Amino acid sequence: MVIEDNPGDYALVEEFLLEQIETPIISGARNYQEAKETLSSGNNLFDIILLDLSLPDKTGIPLIQQIVAMSLNTPVIVLTGYSDLSFGVGSLSLGVSDYLLKDELTSLSLYKSIVYNIERKRIISALETSEKRARSFAKRLNDVLEEERSRIAREIHDEFGQQLSGLKMSLSSLKKNAGVHDDVEPVIDTILAEVNHSIQSLRQIANDLRPVLIDKLGLFAALEWLVSEFERKTGIVSHLYVDIEQPIINKIAEINIFRICQEALTNIAKHAEANAVNIRIENKNDTLAIKIVDNGKGINPGILHNSLSMGLLNMKERASLIGADLRINSFTNSGTLIELNLSNNGKENINS
Repeated sequence: MVIEDNPGDYALVEEFLLEQIETPIISGARNYQEAKETLSSGNNLFDIILLDLSLPDKTGIPLIQQIVAMSLNTPVIVLTGYSDLSFGVGSLSLGVSDYLLKDELTSLSLYKSIVYNIERKRIISALETSEKRARSFAKRLNDVLEEERSRIAREIHDEFGQQLSGLKMSLSSLKKNAGVHDDVEPVIDTILAEVNHSIQSLRQIANDLRPVLIDKLGLFAALEWLVSEFERKTGIVSHLYVDIEQPIINKIAEINIFRICQEALTNIAKHAEANAVNIRIENKNDTLAIKIVDNGKGINPGILHNSLSMGLLNMKERASLIGADLRINSFTNSGTLIELNLSNNGKENINS
């Protein structure tokens, strides 16, 4: 499609196309309104759009923005007499595929630009399709892993927990038996203590696999438990603030948010050398905002920007799966700030 109001320029572009391409199908528009009607008709099967920047009814940046928005990912090549380099670079940031000066245009340069941008579109489209498949697989894998964690946690709690509880009852009954010698009682007491310890460990393992509070009381109660356990185990002073207005979040989003916070606290315990952590959870402007701040030594820039760092990669992937924005800012000896924002603006993760 050639959007051009100057008959002479249109004829020249048409001549260049005919010179390089065998039997091209060319559609023309003399102004923005004609282009809009054609592109909005639902019959947009164009391989390329050639756009003059100065039309009678619209020009410059507003014209670029409208045509790019209606192009349905068809590459848009700007043909213009403006030689302003900064404007050309700026137009590329608006979604234009190329910026060619009419005074320097040749049939070969136009043909190269068309072929290059059509091929680039094909490659980008293939990459986007591949990325969507990979993300779909990652989401499914994540769901399966969580389901398996939940199943294992239930089996540990129900099967092993009941067996240990039965053993505890048997030992208690044995201890009360009048026929037990006095020298055996200390042994029974020792075994009972070990069984009690095993029961507590079993419950802890099951909780780590799938915190029962998430399913029973929801995300925010589970995060309170997580922070409390973190402080108890590490000795790091931990302060948690939770906004009174708590949105309803679906289970998939809850699990992923919990795992992100869990990974963040685990990293702080292992690497930060911090003695204080602040976690703030707010629901404002239709966005669930979570901030985790520590006063540790910060994250090494090499690790922070390493795409293969599994802990950080896991957090970013989980955020991506639920459509959340995750930002990690760290400064040497000044601690680390982790921000997770989940918008309620049209997303299905909250209130669904």
